Amino acid sequence: MPATTVNQLVPLLGSYIEPSGNFKSSLSQVLSRIYNMGTYRDLTIQYSLPVVDHCITLPDEADSILHTIVDNQPVPVRSLWHDFKSVGMNTGTTDLSFGLIDAGYHPIKRLIETATNTLHIVPSDQSPTRTNFSTSNGGTISVIATDGDKIYTSTTDSVSDSDVPLTFSQPISSVISIQFDGLTDIYDIRITAASTDTTIATVGPDSGVTRYRRFRLNNATDGQTVVHVLCKRAFQPLRTDNDIVYVNNVGALKQGLLGRLMEDNADIERAEYHWNKCIQLMEEEAASSRGAAIPRLNVDPYGTGNLNRITQLY
Repeated sequence: MPATTVNQLVPLLGSYIEPSGNFKSSLSQVLSRIYNMGTYRDLTIQYSLPVVDHCITLPDEADSILHTIVDNQPVPVRSLWHDFKSVGMNTGTTDLSFGLIDAGYHPIKRLIETATNTLHIVPSDQSPTRTNFSTSNGGTISVIATDGDKIYTSTTDSVSDSDVPLTFSQPISSVISIQFDGLTDIYDIRITAASTDTTIATVGPDSGVTRYRRFRLNNATDGQTVVHVLCKRAFQPLRTDNDIVYVNNVGALKQGLLGRLMEDNADIERAEYHWNKCIQLMEEEAASSRGAAIPRLNVDPYGTGNLNRITQLY
């Protein structure tokens, strides 16, 4: 099986950490590094995403876009600095084949179209405990926003199973940052409490800040343009024994755990050996899982993304 759980890996790999170590914490350190090494088996995920404000927003489970289909047509994905190096924002084009342009990271999923004094915190549809909320569930949510001139902050430490308002002294038009601490559940921050379509951010559990990667699609029609993306899976820290581990290469995980131990003991030479072995095992598994679907090298000498100018090397 391509995936497993933390519980299933403990009997196999539990002895490769320090005697007083935490297995989930150790495995999380190894997995976060493996995710950044390459695109391996079961480390991709697909979504059909709605276009909002001429942009799509990647879910938390996605790290980056590998390939894109817009209205059933493949289109290129362009880098964050493409606008600055090439043609500006190119908002005048009517050709969707211009592709997706990386718009960077933002604290919210969508723009605040009309200035408002109040945001609403409600239990998310993703909440695992929405039906049995406990009054002991707590945490703090703080939003820093602006009206374009001054900066305002609104904070609450009284989240509940119903609507909790975040009130600002003046109407705000954009959000600068959203921070949360000690949350035991998942909550949506919305412009209108009853409407999931107005969700600007999702927070929890635990502590952190909100950061959403957005991609601009010029002249797309909100709610009508269909964008299907193949994404690189983002690493999510392991929290429970039943969390899914998408890297099921026991040999590679073993080498990663040993490499982490060597690093902690300042044995850089052995650490490099174990991590190089880990990469080798992951690459071998990826090659084996492809079967006959062997990738071809595409060279675009002009850097334009124009399919007519791509030379294929076999």
